[in-house]
Amino acid sequence: MSENTFTIASVIWGVYMVYFLWDLLFKVPVKYIFDKREKSIYRKLFLTKKIMSFDEMTYFINEESGAYYYVIGKKRNQFVKNYRLSNYFSGSKSSRVKEDEFLENILYPVLDELEIPVNRPQ
Repeated sequence: MSENTFTIASVIWGVYMVYFLWDLLFKVPVKYIFDKREKSIYRKLFLTKKIMSFDEMTYFINEESGAYYYVIGKKRNQFVKNYRLSNYFSGSKSSRVKEDEFLENILYPVLDELEIPVNRPQ
């Protein structure tokens, strides 16, 4: 293998490794645990950490550059520190289908368990 070919292969491998490590460190799926017994919400990334109680929780839609997503946060400082629940949604038809699935399968059942009133579309 020539020196130029080895350099190009090393650069491609390096870019791939940076992308892999970025995904591993920053895009690891986060789990939220809603514990009815303790009436608390926990965030599990690598360690489990209590983030708030049921009484402190509120939810809202956060918008960024044409896309939006659902978040939860403490009532008093929800815009300072919040936790993303959903993926990004846009106005496209496939995105609306995914949003409807998220609402019906995840958000509405959680809000029902927490006894938070929600206006559902008919």
